[in-house]
Amino acid sequence: MKTKIAIARPFDGVPKIMLPSIIGASAKKPILYRIPVIGQRPMKYSVKGLPNGLELNDNILSGKIEYDGSYEIIVSAKNALGESVKRITLEIANQNVLVTPLMGYTTWNAFASDVTQKDVEGITKRLVELGITEFGYSYINTDSGWQKEYGGKFDAVMPNSKFPDMKAMTEYIHSFGLKCGIYSTPMLTAWGCPKEFESIPGCTQGEPDIRFSSTNGGIGVIRKERNNALQFEDWGFDYLKYDWSPTDPVNAEYMRSELVKLSRDFGFCVTVTAIKGYPYWSHYCHSYRSNRDSYCYWDNLVENYTTYFNFMDEVCKGHYFDLDMLDIGTCRAHHIANLLTDDEKVVAFTMRAFFNSPIQISSTLENISDLELSIYCNEEILAINQDCAFNTSLPIVRVNEGSHKYDIFEKRLEDGSYAYAIFNLGEVEECIELTTDASIIRDVWAKEDVSSNGNFSFSVFPHTVKVLRIDSKAIF
Repeated sequence: MKTKIAIARPFDGVPKIMLPSIIGASAKKPILYRIPVIGQRPMKYSVKGLPNGLELNDNILSGKIEYDGSYEIIVSAKNALGESVKRITLEIANQNVLVTPLMGYTTWNAFASDVTQKDVEGITKRLVELGITEFGYSYINTDSGWQKEYGGKFDAVMPNSKFPDMKAMTEYIHSFGLKCGIYSTPMLTAWGCPKEFESIPGCTQGEPDIRFSSTNGGIGVIRKERNNALQFEDWGFDYLKYDWSPTDPVNAEYMRSELVKLSRDFGFCVTVTAIKGYPYWSHYCHSYRSNRDSYCYWDNLVENYTTYFNFMDEVCKGHYFDLDMLDIGTCRAHHIANLLTDDEKVVAFTMRAFFNSPIQISSTLENISDLELSIYCNEEILAINQDCAFNTSLPIVRVNEGSHKYDIFEKRLEDGSYAYAIFNLGEVEECIELTTDASIIRDVWAKEDVSSNGNFSFSVFPHTVKVLRIDSKAIF
């Protein structure tokens, strides 16, 4: 392996609080945050300045805040080796959930349509036991494969026998201070049908509406978004992945407008749009996709990487371009071994982290290696993803000449420092030189400082990435 990567040890060392400096929620709706802290256990947690309506139980912050506004709290975590203190702003405003990109887990690449309630609950427990949730991963999302047919008290899509008690599943996830998501579509027939069924339904019924595509039978004229939103709320979900092709603001708004009426906050992801330029996505969707499903080989990775360039100018606070789920580790959905090299896995993670994309692990976590855990759990690369300056990562150098193909991105961070990512997508080693006023350059993946004395040169091998953090701007 060419990339030097620090080994993650979630339960070692002094405490470090992994919350971003700003978290959001809506007034009068339930708030639930697991305070993520890496470091040796046991750990003691406390919060000063909690607004009325919120309480702390061990490491779980919960309750409701009555009024919109910004509330400053001071979170502390203490163990036998030291204490970590962080000032956090609670931004309470309508639909202000997912201020920073979602971090969590999704089932599709791990289990595909074979997913079960037992799988979801087992993954939740495993994420906590491994310490992955201590790095800020907080959403456990069930993708397609849960559905069967319409029914129930809301006349909505009901789960199949592999999900015997949806409410019990969400309560189990919430008991850890984590949130949970579900999948659906406005199409008459959803993708991801389990092999034991001929088809599974979406959130419309009846004859196809001629205004929309005929994909999967089209989108029905009988709108059932309200029915299904009420059912999601009743079960206790916190997030919806809404999936059809081609996406359009009309059908997105049918569902979004129902979600915002509910008594719970809902994250809302739309996939897969082929259309750039709709202001709707970057105003009303917490995340939106325009790329193929992720698969565990290099060409797919590069193809999805390039889609960022089409949407990077539309990325903004609370509305992020989604590079799809993370396809490393053990993924049963493809029935093939992971074809990415270890270095390419680091590239796959880095592009999501550096481009402000949601990060959704999708591995069964079976026989998880130190490398896999360390890719998921590098607090310094995750801090770049969750940075609350909300600046877009922009390319400052692009080279595509023969076998030389690399990009250098820059991102200004909230503390005034700069992060740089050098992606070598080509087939030859690149020697990169930079000049900076800073005396120290930080290699983020290695978690090591490098003395620069104003100049620094380094190699970036084919199919690898180098991420640097520097106190002042660099010139390449």
